[in-house]
Amino acid sequence: MTDAKDDNPDAEADRIIADCTRQLRSFFLFAGAGSGKTRSLVKALELLQEQRRDGLMSQGQRVAVITYTNAASEVISQRLKFDPLIQVSTIHSFAWGLIGTYHSDIRKWIRKKLETDIAELQETLSKTRPGTKVRLERESSLAEKKARLALLARIRAFTYSPTGENSTRDSLSHAEVISICADFLRKEAFKPSWSADFHISSSMRVRTRTRI
Repeated sequence: MTDAKDDNPDAEADRIIADCTRQLRSFFLFAGAGSGKTRSLVKALELLQEQRRDGLMSQGQRVAVITYTNAASEVISQRLKFDPLIQVSTIHSFAWGLIGTYHSDIRKWIRKKLETDIAELQETLSKTRPGTKVRLERESSLAEKKARLALLARIRAFTYSPTGENSTRDSLSHAEVISICADFLRKEAFKPSWSADFHISSSMRVRTRTRI
């Protein structure tokens, strides 16, 4: 007779994940490539679909799933049958979805960052030898930042494409979107509006995690 555990070597991990999901507890799944992490994630999300759909939908909330690549995002979305309850996206898409309407706050953030960068570059340039390649690069960077700062007030709305080059004067870079989102997440003023879209449980924010 074959042991049931041999038929499904992931049964114990799946059970722990299911328990964590039901209790809204954080967990950390560590496994190699091709080991079935995506399958385990999908099973956990299917459990949320089954048990928490009505409660989340009645509050207008969704479940956010953040992936490294667009390919992974597409695979998970397909397996979940493109359920609107589950928002699957890359980190850049997700971050822009959170901050994309806060143009005034973004402008303030960019202005402060540019002013800080300009001051630091000017300080560095004062200690850099004239005529060197390093100085020329820093002078070019300083000129670009000053030009952007001068045009900043004219920008009514910022743009961003997770898969594009973002080269226009009103666009943000990939790094800026992540940095701005991370900074905004620390501010209490933004949390109520984001909590309205995504359920945030205090039990899911604890530092202690179940390692599987």
